[in-house]
Amino acid sequence: MKSRLLLLLLACGSANAEPLPLPPAVDNATYPAGPPASSRPASATTLYELMGRLEQLQAEVQQLTGKVEEQTYLITEMKKRQSTMYADFDERVQVLEKKLEGTAQPAAGEAGDQTANQEKTETAAAAEPAAAVESTKTEGNKAVAPATPAAVDKPAEPKPAPAAAGDSKEPYQHAYDALRNGHTSQAITEFKDLLSKNPKGEYAGNAQYWLGEAYRVNQDVDSARKAFSAVVDNYPASAKVPDALLKLGYIEIEQKNPAKARDYLTKVTVGYPNSTAAHLATKKLLLIDPPKNEPSR
Repeated sequence: MKSRLLLLLLACGSANAEPLPLPPAVDNATYPAGPPASSRPASATTLYELMGRLEQLQAEVQQLTGKVEEQTYLITEMKKRQSTMYADFDERVQVLEKKLEGTAQPAAGEAGDQTANQEKTETAAAAEPAAAVESTKTEGNKAVAPATPAAVDKPAEPKPAPAAAGDSKEPYQHAYDALRNGHTSQAITEFKDLLSKNPKGEYAGNAQYWLGEAYRVNQDVDSARKAFSAVVDNYPASAKVPDALLKLGYIEIEQKNPAKARDYLTKVTVGYPNSTAAHLATKKLLLIDPPKNEPSR
């Protein structure tokens, strides 16, 4: 009975209760459309193309890197060769300057002696006509038989220089200029051509030496060694022999052969003690065999 009364009361309360308000309606037409829920996946062909292009770019970068490293190495080697040549030239210039300073005063004394000798010669030459005039006055009254005029000897005509020696000067200078300007391959070709055409000419010894220098600049050790040895063997009277021996010593030092280097450098100091090459050889010998400090007593 009580349960029925409760049900009736609840039914009456729900009938009299006010309805709950609904939420406002939202118009989505004013907002921009969003991205699609899912994008289309890239095809396998496109991925393969991208991977192939990436590998190609990597190969090109590696190739360019190799070229840059090669050029860097060549530039470094050229700088080393230039520094070696400049150091050699500087040493020679310093030695020549010292020699010129030592011979400046004796040269001045020799010039004075030459001037005095010239004055004596001029005085004697002026006295000869005067003596001839006095002799003519003394014998003027004597009858002199006409004498047959003596035959006058014609001065000997100078012999023309050998054509081969004259012809080799211009090609030698041209080859030397090429070497000095850094065109070593051209210089090598021209020096070899000159030596093949005129191996005993006036410039043959110098050409053989500078051929060795050109090979040395190109770091062709074997050819440089042969060229310098040819100067010593084929042109023993050439002024380039001590320089060739010096460069043979340099080559052996660079090739880590101190015994051979010592032999060549000693030949320079003993055989040509007053030469510039001997001074440079002495400095190199001190580097090979540095003086030992005496033990303290």
